[in-house]
Amino acid sequence: MRKTNLKKFIPLTAAAIAILSLTLAAAVIAPQFRNDIIVNSVDDIPDPASTNAPGMIGIASPSGNPPPTLEEITESGRFKSDGWLSKETINGFGTWDDMEVLDNDAPIRSRRVSRTDGAVKMEYTAENPIDLAETLTGCVSFDLSWMDGHYDYVPDANFSYVITDPEGNYAGEVFYALYAKRDKSGYIRVELDYTAEKEPLSPSYIVDGSYETAYYYTTPEGYEFLIQLHKGHVWVKCSTNYTGVGLYGAHLTRDEVEDILDNLSLSIQ
Repeated sequence: MRKTNLKKFIPLTAAAIAILSLTLAAAVIAPQFRNDIIVNSVDDIPDPASTNAPGMIGIASPSGNPPPTLEEITESGRFKSDGWLSKETINGFGTWDDMEVLDNDAPIRSRRVSRTDGAVKMEYTAENPIDLAETLTGCVSFDLSWMDGHYDYVPDANFSYVITDPEGNYAGEVFYALYAKRDKSGYIRVELDYTAEKEPLSPSYIVDGSYETAYYYTTPEGYEFLIQLHKGHVWVKCSTNYTGVGLYGAHLTRDEVEDILDNLSLSIQ
C-alpha cells in the first residue's frame, strides 16, 4: 500500500482552512490521525510558543537498549493471567480498589474490578487472544484470524478491559495480545486503547534519521500507521484523538509488519 517517508508542514491560508474544513466534514468516515510527525531536522520543529498544543512539544528518539527477549515479554504479558486471583494485579488504566473473580475456568476468564467512587473495570483473559474479540464493544474492531494462522499466540499473555465511569457510562477499553514468530526469532504484541472522551494530544516529532527506519504506511482500509524500526525494536502506531492501535515487537522486517497491518481488517468508529 501507499508509503510516505516525510510529513511536511505547509502554512494554510484562511481560504485553504475553510476548504479543508468542508472536505473533512464531507469525509466523516475518515478519522483524524495524530501520529508523531517526521521532520527533516530539528530546525523544522515549530516553536512551542507559536502552537496551540495542550502541552509541551515532544521529540521522540530511540534508546540504545536491546528489545526484551521473548521470555521476558512473555512474563510481562502473563502478569494479569498468572495473578488472576490476586488483588496485586488489578491496577492498569488507573488505580483500583477491589475485585471479584467471576469465572476462572471458562475459555474466557473474567473478573470485576472496582473503585470506591463506583467506576468498574471488567477484565478478561484467555489462552488464545482470538477469543477475547467478543469482550470488546466494537468501537474498534479487528480480525486476528490471519495472525492466528501465521504466528503462534503466546498462551495467556493477553488481556482486555472495558471500563465504565462512576455514573455507569462507557469510558474506554484496552486489548493486548502477544504472538511469537514460528521459529521464536521474534515476537509482536497487538495493542489497542480507546477512550470515550477526546484526549487532546501534544504534537511529538521525529527527526528523520534518528531511527534506522521511520515512515508512514496506509492500510487497505485507509488507516495511517507510523512504523519505526531500530536495532531490533519494532514500534507501530495509529493514533487518533480517541484511539491508539498499534504493534510492539522485536526482530520483524518491514514486509512482515506491513503484512500484519494489511490483514487486521481494522475499523475505528
